[in-house]
Amino acid sequence: MRIAIMGSGGVGAYVGSRLQAAGEDLVFIARGAHLAALQKDGLRVESPVHPLHLPTVNAVQEPSMAGPVDLIIFAVKLGDTETAARSLAPMLGTETRILTLQNGIDSVDLITPHIGAAKVRGGVIYVSAVIDRPGVIRSPGGLHVIVADAAHGDPVMADFFAACARATALDAKPSDAIAVTLWEKFIALTSLSGTTSLLRASMGQILAHPETRILQRQLVDEAVAVGRAAGQVTRTDLADEIMAKLAGMPYAFRSSMSEDLERGKPLELRWLSGRVHALGLEYGVPTPGHSAVYRGLVLYENGKPA
Repeated sequence: MRIAIMGSGGVGAYVGSRLQAAGEDLVFIARGAHLAALQKDGLRVESPVHPLHLPTVNAVQEPSMAGPVDLIIFAVKLGDTETAARSLAPMLGTETRILTLQNGIDSVDLITPHIGAAKVRGGVIYVSAVIDRPGVIRSPGGLHVIVADAAHGDPVMADFFAACARATALDAKPSDAIAVTLWEKFIALTSLSGTTSLLRASMGQILAHPETRILQRQLVDEAVAVGRAAGQVTRTDLADEIMAKLAGMPYAFRSSMSEDLERGKPLELRWLSGRVHALGLEYGVPTPGHSAVYRGLVLYENGKPA
């Protein structure tokens, strides 16, 4: 397959590196110092499990430099979604598919007006990966799983699942109920992003203290309640399952939003705890924990305040 990574940050570059190492034809869309490092020194993944160095990668600044591809893995920050979606035309062929691995529950709806619903596939990824420095992705290990829309046997998606099966440290599972999957990932992500960002702490530190562990469970429970009010969550054991998964994460695990906060970058706050806060108001579901996270971080939403 010829695959473009639209947004070669932590998640995009991690997925692309694994697919290129497995023999796929990759092109990375990047910018700034990260792009320059990719073009000069290749791409490196630093991880205690399956580290990787690709001495040469095809990295370009604009989609117009990439040419048509079979699949676009869309991994830009949510605030850049519509601008990025409008730029994809030079990479689109008649059978090209866009697989979004963005956070939150709004990605497909944000991309579709610019591309068309027939080409966009929803997906989620469970991996911790951030740009440590230009050209270098840092991952502490743990999960490296993609769940994506099977789209009733769409051959492009079937080829993608087969490519992931050939890769190391990258698992992909087809789903016929991707809306439910998106919501379940959203509940977990918004809750762990909220605590690790607001408390400036790792998941291990948060779960080790009884008070912050209670806060973590509160955020999970609130998001589950909002999901049920929206008609998207039904499993009675979902909150317990999420807490068990959080307990199984590496002690040093932190969300990408907490990393962005530390570096003074814009946050995806409005699509995470801010989204729970807004949905709580819409459906009449109390969300005091997520509302506090949203209000406590909103001054940093566009980066470090002047």
